[in-house]
Parts: sequence; structure tokens; C-alpha cells
Amino acid sequence: MENFTITIAKESQFKAIGHFLYEDYLQRERCCVTSGLSAELLETGLQLSDKNKSEIIKALQENLTLVAVDNDDQGAVAGVAINVKGKDEADLDLTKFPKSRQAIMKFVNNLKEGHDNTTEYNGQGLYLWMLGVRQIHCGKGLAKRLIERSVELAQQQSMAFIDSIATSPETVHLFEVMGFETKSEMKFQDFLMDESTPGFPHATASDKARFTVKKL
Repeated sequence: MENFTITIAKESQFKAIGHFLYEDYLQRERCCVTSGLSAELLETGLQLSDKNKSEIIKALQENLTLVAVDNDDQGAVAGVAINVKGKDEADLDLTKFPKSRQAIMKFVNNLKEGHDNTTEYNGQGLYLWMLGVRQIHCGKGLAKRLIERSVELAQQQSMAFIDSIATSPETVHLFEVMGFETKSEMKFQDFLMDESTPGFPHATASDKARFTVKKL
């Protein structure tokens, strides 16, 4: 029996979470791989310093991120669910981000377009931004446990819903099994940037994402 513990991430774990994202999750997540962001991160590294208040640091500091640690491996990070309070990023200035990151953000905005969950469900929501399990622990039910705990966390915070973008068949299946509703779906290859160039030049015909939500 695998020996994992899931808790709210502490500041002392932020660096280890960053290393997990950089070395494992972001090198496999399909939006990152197909946009070219994964390759860019290998060259530039992942910005995690508190000084520059990176996106990831800001998210972790909301104290809504769940981290799973492997008790049989000195508490090594086995997976994370990076949760943030839902907010509208449609008006965010994307020009300060690299093209690959812009593609992902515009793609997500497209998926969310026309779906105002805050109004529909009459309340604040929790956005499950990143759901990742270390590759050696995939298939052990850890992702399901992280989703379940994220739902519980949203309920404890008296939130009206929890939503997320699923980019792998496995995650899509998990959300379906756990009662999430599909709001929209789009193939990566169908998404073009403003200048009519592919947002995900390395995508295959099977790459697609779903915007999913669960009412609480």
C-alpha cells in the first residue's frame, strides 16, 4: 500500500513543489509540451523567487494548494493540486509573457468564454489550476485523491463551485467520474493565435482540452 499524505502546502515546501513542476509535470503537461513552453523552461528555468512574485509563488501563497508527499521517500513531493480563487484573467496584459505562455492563456480564455460560473452558480469558485502527479506515481489513484481533497477544500471555504481545465484523457475521465460537467471542449490544433499562426505547433490530432465545473 502506497504511503502518501495530502496537506495544504507550507512555505517550506514551495521550493520542492517548484522543482517537481519544473522537472516533471511541466515537461509532460500537453499544453506546455505542444506550445513549446516545456522546451523553453529547460533553457530558462522556472522563476520561483518570492522577490519577483512569480505566478506560481502567488498561487502557492493563497494557501489553497494541496501537496501529496511520499512518506516512504523522506516526504518527497508525489503530486500537487494548485488551487486558486477563481478570477477573470481576460483583461490581463499578455504581452509580458512569452509566446508559448500567451498561447496557453488565450486558449484557456477561449474555453472559458461565454461561461460565467460565478454568476451561474451565484458565488465564488475555486479554480484547480494545475493537477500533477509525479510520473513514477501515476496510476496509483493519487490524482483522484487530490481532486477529492480539492472539492472538500472548496466546500470548507464555502465556495459555490470548483472548475478546471483538463488536458489529458485520464484527467477528463476522472472529472467525469467525479461529477464535473463539461462546459466546453476544443482541439489544440483548432486554436490559432491572433496572427493566424498555430498556438500549439507541436500538437497532434488527439490533443484537446475541456473546461469542466462541479457545482457544490
